[in-house]
Amino acid sequence: MLFAISAQAQPSRESLDAVLEKEGCVTNDQNKAKICKYDYLADGKKVEAFTIRPLADGKYPGLVLLAGREGARTSLTFGTILAHRGFACMAVTEPGFGKSEGKPDFMGPKSIEAFAVGFKRFRRESFVDPEKIGVFGYSRGGMAASLLTVKLGKAVKAAVFGAGVYDFKRAYDETKFDGIRENIRTETGFTEKAIRERSSIRQMQKLKTPVLIIHGENDENVPTNQALLLRDRLTELKKDFEIRILPEHKHGQFKGDFISPVIDFFDRKLKGVSKRSATAQALTDSLSATKPVSMVYVDPLWFGAADNDRFH
Repeated sequence: MLFAISAQAQPSRESLDAVLEKEGCVTNDQNKAKICKYDYLADGKKVEAFTIRPLADGKYPGLVLLAGREGARTSLTFGTILAHRGFACMAVTEPGFGKSEGKPDFMGPKSIEAFAVGFKRFRRESFVDPEKIGVFGYSRGGMAASLLTVKLGKAVKAAVFGAGVYDFKRAYDETKFDGIRENIRTETGFTEKAIRERSSIRQMQKLKTPVLIIHGENDENVPTNQALLLRDRLTELKKDFEIRILPEHKHGQFKGDFISPVIDFFDRKLKGVSKRSATAQALTDSLSATKPVSMVYVDPLWFGAADNDRFH
């Protein structure tokens, strides 16, 4: 069943959740988008997911959206912006968080395989062009996006890694917060094997996908040197990538300076748009003048409950 909401009566997050639970889908007339529950099974366990796509029938370039531990629901606003721009999106919650079942493994092999199962299911949908699918991840999801993109190879046609961790050992060594180290040890055991499995920088020789690395210059949650380390590794390997370091970006807040380069990159790589359009510039101008879109609220990538309090 489809539940329509007019532009004059957009729901709160709580009422949107209630409608999705009851009806399964909801339309956003203002942005000409449809959001639907899209839960699926991976290794016998439920993975929470949503699709966000344009209302008009057709095949669209697809995007898999991976957020931090706050889960797929934090991607719905950003996904609606992308749907309005002509992309079909699937937002997924990491196993062990939100309504996704399973044990948290800190974006380890089981989580990445769960995302891969969703990716393969999503690309078979009638509204998705299976030859034009990208991956977007931010924060903890940026880490996952880098690992998933390497795993899936040429099936991913473009990828954006936002504020992610790519050198797991170095992130562990350099963090200022004991809670982070505790969570890493608890979820992974912090063995050499666990470090290798979660460090995409060690796997980038297998990368087959053009990448945009995007990071805030003064990100306190995920140090900017993670982006620079990945930049240096991809340069060494002569991979196809771009990098944007944003001087004004705050972790988890998507304003025009963040959203516009992301859309521009996916437009070029998945739609064949050769240069930034006037509508993309108009989007930047309008978003810069409005309240930031919160992708992960103040999700500090991997903190436990005690550390989360510091950011509220």
